[in-house]
Amino acid sequence: MKRRSTALRPGGEGLETRRLLTSGWPSYLSPAELRSLLNEPLGYPVVRPNTPVLPFGVAARDATYIDPSACVTNGYAVIVGTRSFIGPYAKLNATDGVVKIGGGTTILDNASITANPTHTKGAAVPEVRIGDGVEVGYGAVVTGPAVIGGFGAASQPTSIGAGAVIDDATIEPGAFVSSQARVGPGVTVPAGMRVLAGANVTTNAEATDPALGKVTPVTEADLAEFGRSITANLQLGVGYITLYQGQSSTGVSPGSLPSRAGIFNGNLSTILGSNVQPGPPATFLPPGTAPKYPTPHRGLAQGVLVGFPARATGNASFLQRARFVASNVGRRNAIRADQGQPITIGSIARTGYGVTLNAPNGGSLAIGQRFIAGDGAVILGGATGTNSVIGDDVNVGAGAVVQGSSLGAGSTVGPLAYLVNSSFPDGTHIPAGAIYVDNALVGQVGR
Repeated sequence: MKRRSTALRPGGEGLETRRLLTSGWPSYLSPAELRSLLNEPLGYPVVRPNTPVLPFGVAARDATYIDPSACVTNGYAVIVGTRSFIGPYAKLNATDGVVKIGGGTTILDNASITANPTHTKGAAVPEVRIGDGVEVGYGAVVTGPAVIGGFGAASQPTSIGAGAVIDDATIEPGAFVSSQARVGPGVTVPAGMRVLAGANVTTNAEATDPALGKVTPVTEADLAEFGRSITANLQLGVGYITLYQGQSSTGVSPGSLPSRAGIFNGNLSTILGSNVQPGPPATFLPPGTAPKYPTPHRGLAQGVLVGFPARATGNASFLQRARFVASNVGRRNAIRADQGQPITIGSIARTGYGVTLNAPNGGSLAIGQRFIAGDGAVILGGATGTNSVIGDDVNVGAGAVVQGSSLGAGSTVGPLAYLVNSSFPDGTHIPAGAIYVDNALVGQVGR
């Protein structure tokens, strides 16, 4: 009897915790365009084996770290340089387009970069080009075509703040865009200008003339804060690469062969879920510090939980059992306490999609009981020596950014609000889109 033939067709290839959605180099790019993307300046596609260490087989100090929770779509058209950091749950989407990211750049937690949001097909392929030495902040959104910063000799410190939106715009090398601001289609923000928090810049005149009230010159303080932030995250990137590859300060990666050391000693279980803080050059915390959860008889104990549904790292303490935290956090939540600041969370009632909790500037962050946060909310601690306290039963609305601020029990923060270095009593209601700086209402988010 003749045997029936069986066709074995490949499915989508698993790319660590992401999924590879393309089978090869994009057909819409010519060989000349591909050569330029890969070599001018040098970059590498974000496909296996170039993850989570890019390029494959490179020592930590020379490589880019891509957190395994990052979502990469059409990875052959996502080209990234070396010595960069792609944070937890960042989205790099090059469907029908190109995303090119330079070296020494940080794309922070829950930032979203989409080259071609409308899937337009034509002679020109939509691109997002993010240069060397750029920081794209927590929850920021970049939609193409767009250019941010520059490459090589043209590069300068360039910053996109938390929750900011860059929509078909150009941010020149040396320009800054503050948190919750938006730069609209066709606009160019020139070098040395900073878009003010919450401003909606829709014309080049607004982007260049401080008298119109939407931009101001970049200051030395802006540059100093940028330098501190990008340096810290790049150091953490090297630390996480070293943790993945195996380092003596945290012990040999479990499951590795002792005979295989160094760059070939990779183990994803060390950088997934609720897990430990890396060692040098990230010296913010002792190596191996992991989030803590209550136990029946030993009080708080470190919990290394590879299957935890959020990315939780470093010195975070939950006063709620790990299984309840896991059931109440939304998808793609980043709780990163790996820069030396304790984050304490009483209990989480509910968080939405893409919520970010972090304490990147040196101060502590304490969150009370029954905390609620909407989709895309960003809650950040303040400067070194400060304590940000979020009381019990606080509800932070979708897309809001709360930075270095305290909220009394029962307070609510409206969607897209921006609070920085401010304190509010119990029961405060912050309207949607309100901007508070140093306890003063200074404006309204313009989008």
